[in-house]
Amino acid sequence: MAGKRATIVIVPGAWVGGWRWRTVADDLRDRGHYVFTPTLTGLGERAHLTSPSVDLSLHAQDIANVFKYERIENALLVAHSYGGMPASQATELLPAGAVGSIMYLDAFYPEDGQSLNDLVPGEPHLPPEGEDYLVPPPRINLVGFNAHMTAEDRAAYEERRTPQSVHCFAEKARLTGKRETIPQKTYVIATGYKNDTFGPVAERLRQRPDWRVEEMPYTHDLQHVAAKETADMIESALPLA
Repeated sequence: MAGKRATIVIVPGAWVGGWRWRTVADDLRDRGHYVFTPTLTGLGERAHLTSPSVDLSLHAQDIANVFKYERIENALLVAHSYGGMPASQATELLPAGAVGSIMYLDAFYPEDGQSLNDLVPGEPHLPPEGEDYLVPPPRINLVGFNAHMTAEDRAAYEERRTPQSVHCFAEKARLTGKRETIPQKTYVIATGYKNDTFGPVAERLRQRPDWRVEEMPYTHDLQHVAAKETADMIESALPLA
C-alpha cells in the first residue's frame, strides 16, 4: 500500500489512552497517513472526566464524534483489545461510507448482547470490594502482556494507566449488523503467547469468507513489542476504494 494516503482511526485498549499508540501513529504519519488515536472518556489525559456514567455506549460515541467533527470518510478503523467493544458499537452510529475497512488487533469481537465480561475466559473485570465503580488496571506481571518490558518501560506504563468504569466492561453491545456491511474486515491474532481470549475469535472468523484473518508472532501489546510490524499490518488493510 506504499504511496496510498489514507485516514486511520486507532482505538486503544482498556486503562490507557491514545498515548499508548504514539510510536505506531508517528510511523504511519511519516508514511503520509492521517492518523487519529482518540483517548476515550475517563482515561489517559481525560481521566478527570471519569464518572459512573462512563460506559460502553459513551466510548462508542467518543469514536463516532471523531468521525463527525473531523469529517472522516472511507477510513480504516483499528481496534486493539478492549477497543474492539466500542469500535464495534460505533459502527452502529456512523453513516454509510465512514468506515471503508475495519481491523481488530488482538481485540474483543462482540456479538449483539455480549459484554466484555461475557467474553473474558477468566474472572470478570469488577471493582474491588468497597469500591464504587472503578476497576483498577491489573498490576500483575503477566507473560504475553507486560513481562517483556524493561523496568523503565514498565514504570512509565504503569504510572499512566488509569482505573476504568466497570460499566465499560459490563454493558452489553447493541449491534444490528452494520459492522458486517463494512467492505473490508480483518482480524489479527497475536500468536506469541497462550491466547485463550482471542484465539477462538480468530478461528471463528476464519470460517467467514468476508473476513481476512492474519497472525503476528508477538504478544498482546503489538504496538509496543512490534511497532513497525504493527504499522505494516495496519497499512495492509487500508481501504481499497
